[in-house]
Amino acid sequence: MKKPSSTTRDSIYEVGYGKPPKANQFRKINDGEKVRTITLAEAVILKNCNAAVQKDPFAMSNVFRLAEDAGEFVDLTDAKQVGRPLFVPEKIATMEEFLARYGRSPETE
Repeated sequence: MKKPSSTTRDSIYEVGYGKPPKANQFRKINDGEKVRTITLAEAVILKNCNAAVQKDPFAMSNVFRLAEDAGEFVDLTDAKQVGRPLFVPEKIATMEEFLARYGRSPETE
């Protein structure tokens, strides 16, 4: 029996167990009546959310971890969690007042 050359071997795709036809290799993501294309990251998050709704404990922990990393559990009304402003500027009327307040006189400039 003749051995196939390397060019024909690379172009032939064997269909069988665990090797579906290329055209049907991946399922389409249906959103109601529409079919949409999403990124791999979106697909992973969507699968985790759907599995968490079905009470999968690993998926629930993944969803909670992602939500925590995204800052979804921060109470924006609590100053301890949000923090306080580092600097609140005061309104100074003139440049002379500014220089006088911070120890410089206009003559040294």
